[in-house]
Amino acid sequence: MCHEMQNVARRLMRILTTATALAGLSATLRAQSSGESTAAPAPAPALSVAELSRRVLEHNLSVQEKLLDYAVSHRRFRSEQGIFEPEVFVTTSRESNYRQNNTKQIAANNGVFELREINNLYEGGIEALTITGAKVRAGYNLSDFHNNIPPTQFSAPVPGHQFQSFAGLSVSQPLLKNFGPKATMAKIRLAALSSTIAFQQYRKELLTAVGSAEATYWTLYLAQQQVGYFEESVRIAEKVLRDNRTLSQAGKGSDLEVMQAQAGLGLRRAKLEEAQQKAAEATDRLISLFGETASAANRTLTLSDDPAIDGAAYDAAELLHKAQQFNPDFQIQQEKIQQEMVRLGYARNQRWLEVNLKGAYGLNGVDTNARGSLDTVTNAKYPSWSFGLEVRMPIGGDIKSRNDLAAARLQTTAAQTALRSLQNEIVNGIDTALQRVEGARRSVLNFQSVVKYNQGLLDAALVSLAAGKIESRKVLQIESDLFDAKNSVLEAMVNYKVAQVKLGFLTGSILDDRHLEVTQEQLRHATNRLARSRQWGDEAFTQALHEVHTLYPADKP
Repeated sequence: MCHEMQNVARRLMRILTTATALAGLSATLRAQSSGESTAAPAPAPALSVAELSRRVLEHNLSVQEKLLDYAVSHRRFRSEQGIFEPEVFVTTSRESNYRQNNTKQIAANNGVFELREINNLYEGGIEALTITGAKVRAGYNLSDFHNNIPPTQFSAPVPGHQFQSFAGLSVSQPLLKNFGPKATMAKIRLAALSSTIAFQQYRKELLTAVGSAEATYWTLYLAQQQVGYFEESVRIAEKVLRDNRTLSQAGKGSDLEVMQAQAGLGLRRAKLEEAQQKAAEATDRLISLFGETASAANRTLTLSDDPAIDGAAYDAAELLHKAQQFNPDFQIQQEKIQQEMVRLGYARNQRWLEVNLKGAYGLNGVDTNARGSLDTVTNAKYPSWSFGLEVRMPIGGDIKSRNDLAAARLQTTAAQTALRSLQNEIVNGIDTALQRVEGARRSVLNFQSVVKYNQGLLDAALVSLAAGKIESRKVLQIESDLFDAKNSVLEAMVNYKVAQVKLGFLTGSILDDRHLEVTQEQLRHATNRLARSRQWGDEAFTQALHEVHTLYPADKP
């Protein structure tokens, strides 16, 4: 029976040996076929968190999209300001009439039964809207009349045509509805607030991209360190296997010990490949955040920063105050409330009765030539004027403005409610992030003591294994406990950094901490050149992006 068990053990050992060799050969072939040549590429410069933030700023496409959105919103704001731009108008027309006159017209036209006339009409002037809502129009009319109406016996003989001129000014001023700067400039104020919202959305996208990149940076750090831990674990398992084989060959160990060591080695190699795959996925996520694609050159990023545990102290009230100042979502919602207040004020104005004060004043002149008619006008002998009120009132109680006002009130309440909800989310998020920061800090200290204890056990166990005083299974178990403790320390340190990133995202302080904060005025000047761009990536677009990037010093973040 013992002889049969030994045969089964030998067969299992040969199977495990063959499987381990094939696994190693497969890994070697994959490594050789991963590139066109077996020569290792030149190592890339180590990537720091500061350099990562810079790459995100310069190459992240989502950030560029929001930058363009801001440039668009600013141009729309400038467009709305054009309502006060005066307009010059010029019209000319030629009219011809050939008709029969009725009795009244015959008497008025000195007995002409058939009227023939060809008139040339010219008009020009300027129109403008004032801040009070008044529409002002100043112009000059010149009419060149040609007709077959004969002069009367009391009039001086005239040639076949006359020139009539009129120069005047007209004003229409709303007194209730549409009166005043608030009503006149409502669209301008809304466009200005939309531009501010677009600026905050750009900040949010940049903050999100930088924060996500930094969190992914630490995730990649964790994955790379785990690869290192598994590589060390594989080396220890290989040493255990070698020691067991040596003892077995010397007759001091059993074949079962060798099989257990081979099984432990195969398990660790499998976990190593899994860790390498996770590191590759984290690398792809990271490089996508700064606008690049995966390639052999950037597949192996070298990270230069370590997740050190600092002694930073946080105050929840201070963090909330900072969030109210810098959190882009909070700023956006405040601007939306201002927009709804503008809409509400305009809706209230539209509930008034429409009463327009209208006035006009002008000078007339008639002569046989255009110059003479204009001289008559300038002599101001024949003035004309008008003055009056125009009233408009819907007969159904103004259904539109009444419902618009009710809707504006509801939208204002909804925007205020959304701000309170957002504030609650920020408060709760800050509390959760603070707990994670403190919990991760405590976990690091606790697990570090466990690592120290298990490292001592493993060192002693390896000495005992070489002397044949301990089973390999026990050594592998101690090594596994040490790996778990090291991994727990590493995860706690990475969780600490990620919690700090989350805290910076909630308070909106990531940009200021990374020296990526600029004012809206600075960004407006830097994006003026974007309007000259015709497509993404052209010379004007590239130059405009360069001007934006110069706002952020190269040695910072």
